[in-house]
Amino acid sequence: MKFPHQRIHREIQDRLIAVILTLSSLLGSASDCRSQTGRDAAPRKVLFFDLWKLDYWDNIELRQGEPRWLAEGTYNDPAVAKSGVYFPTVWHDTSSGQWRMVHSIKWSPFTMMAAQSDDGIRWRPLPVPDAKPEGEKLAPNHVFSGPGVSGGCAYIRPDAPDGFRFRIFGRQNGDSVFQRALKSPNHPWHQLAKTEGQKRYMSEAVTIVSRDGKQWELKTGGHWDWSRRDWHPEPPVFAFWNPVNRKHTMLVRPGWGDRRQCIRVSSDLKSWADPELLFQPDSLDTKGPVGMYGLPVHPVGNGAGFVGLLWMFHNSSSEPVNSFNQFFGTMDAQLVYSYDGVRFSRGKREPFLKLNPIPLPGCTQMRVGSIVETKGEVLIYSEAHRGAHGRERSEQKRSEESLGSLAVHRLRKDGWMYLQSRGDWARIQTKPFALWRPEIKINAQADYGEVRFQLTDEKSQPLKGFEFENCLPLRGADSLAFPLRWKDTKLEGAVNKVLRLEIKFRQANVFALDMAHHFLDAHDQWLLKEGKPVEALLFDY
Repeated sequence: MKFPHQRIHREIQDRLIAVILTLSSLLGSASDCRSQTGRDAAPRKVLFFDLWKLDYWDNIELRQGEPRWLAEGTYNDPAVAKSGVYFPTVWHDTSSGQWRMVHSIKWSPFTMMAAQSDDGIRWRPLPVPDAKPEGEKLAPNHVFSGPGVSGGCAYIRPDAPDGFRFRIFGRQNGDSVFQRALKSPNHPWHQLAKTEGQKRYMSEAVTIVSRDGKQWELKTGGHWDWSRRDWHPEPPVFAFWNPVNRKHTMLVRPGWGDRRQCIRVSSDLKSWADPELLFQPDSLDTKGPVGMYGLPVHPVGNGAGFVGLLWMFHNSSSEPVNSFNQFFGTMDAQLVYSYDGVRFSRGKREPFLKLNPIPLPGCTQMRVGSIVETKGEVLIYSEAHRGAHGRERSEQKRSEESLGSLAVHRLRKDGWMYLQSRGDWARIQTKPFALWRPEIKINAQADYGEVRFQLTDEKSQPLKGFEFENCLPLRGADSLAFPLRWKDTKLEGAVNKVLRLEIKFRQANVFALDMAHHFLDAHDQWLLKEGKPVEALLFDY
């Protein structure tokens, strides 16, 4: 028996522990985000998603990147007649030097096949003889089937304490779920299954997992979507690791047929925070009804931020709606970006992956699955369709060739957004920043133009030796990492000072800067000028 004063003491103790844990978590998060200072600071990119880091610009245009479709990357599984390529997950296997891919040959039931490539562009089936999918094995590279299962692209985890590095968040419907519900008193549908029998909406969250990307198995009972009874997300689910807040992050539609995007985070892939609304059509979306169908996200620039390619479903029609929602239309991808992996912006709201002309693959739908970055380029993998959403099956029945396939696009390194001159010379000036290491590189394309640069103080006065006329310009060349240098002056003299960088260029595209840096506020400036250490605890993007 507990006395009242003991109970009160225990409640106070519990509250104190909760406060301490909360503070520890906040301090830990701040520590993870803290900028390093000094020569041990890591370089990271300055990307031009927007112009926030500039205080001045003249005669420039902020343009969106233009990924190039590679016709030679078109792929269908040769063992399955008239099959599509759904939810391609691509990665580079460092142990073998090969590129790997898993994909489904249909939306549902989820039927996964394996493929490999020498260059990430041209693909062939990858036999996995030890894989034993449920039911009939369709081909040597058939690795998984799940009755009533719908899935998406795999989340490739940075670590795998449970051994499963590959994880696909999916759903299962039908008799399998009904039978599990009947047998398990703890199943969310148990009571309903006993009293009313099988229902169409008896759906269960499942996870398809793999240790090596070849052997896959179905995990049930996790219920990653059952923390709230008002939450019924529809695949596909995309996920990524966010090093800023050290969370597993899930992006998914909030309900069946609800074409918006929500975000959820977890520290352990078991307990998930409440979903938060990320995107829905807003006041600029007035050309016709649109929906946001999926959102793969990729970290960029060694801590510079995140990009996402948002599936935009254009379902306007002159015909009245004759079903639960608009079901027919085209789909392309818009570029979205974030500096912290939590708050995203929709950028220029133009198609980033444009549809190909009819009748090429991807003339009606281009749905991105994977974004893979190499040292020199970015490869984007999509399911490409020649039948509109909702009409894929009917169009396929009338065709003798596969209407769905893999599409591969190539993008220049850091080429998500860039600056271009509107005519002759253009000019930009950054906000004040500190340089921690004596090195600045620029990613710029000036095959028939020129890029010049200078360093100034916060009042825009050029620093001696770092003027435009003393720089060694990028001229008549294209470079992913051109070092900024001056004739007789070394960058060591600019470290740990308040700086601005000015760049002027003509007939050139400027994609990114690469430097160990911190953009300053006034408080940082005062400390730096007195030789005191500067640390950014928040929002150092």
